Amino acid sequence: MLKINRKLSVTISIALTALMFLGTVVLAFFLPSFLEYLLGLPDRNGELLALTSTQRTVVYAAAYTELFLMASGLGMLFALLILVKRGSVFTKAAVELIRYISWCLIFMGFIMMSMAFLTLLAVAAGAAILFVGLTIRVVKNVIEEAVYIKEENDLTV
Repeated sequence: MLKINRKLSVTISIALTALMFLGTVVLAFFLPSFLEYLLGLPDRNGELLALTSTQRTVVYAAAYTELFLMASGLGMLFALLILVKRGSVFTKAAVELIRYISWCLIFMGFIMMSMAFLTLLAVAAGAAILFVGLTIRVVKNVIEEAVYIKEENDLTV
């Protein structure tokens, strides 16, 4: 299996995060036409989705909220990767960033699941996002405990 050194791996992660953030910003400008395209696609029975104006407004609000949460999470992920590059992994700042990233994902999961009136795929996608958010919260708890142990050891020495 391909093994990349740690510094290069972090640099690649930073570049990919920046690229995804840029894609998110670009998508924000094209979101209305992209949503209209998606909402205009027929389902597997060849029928178009008939949305009321209220439902259409909910879809737009949810999409923009998802986009905002994604951009926020990517910004925090970028900041976390900068901390990793500096060697400041087991710090309270890193724990805070991980905490906020997990909340972004959890909110995104609930928002996606609320779109169940569109398709059941939204429920499955929302559940997957919630699972990732929960996993990140567990990682946050592990790192938070490591920070506590590190601080205790620093006081002992």
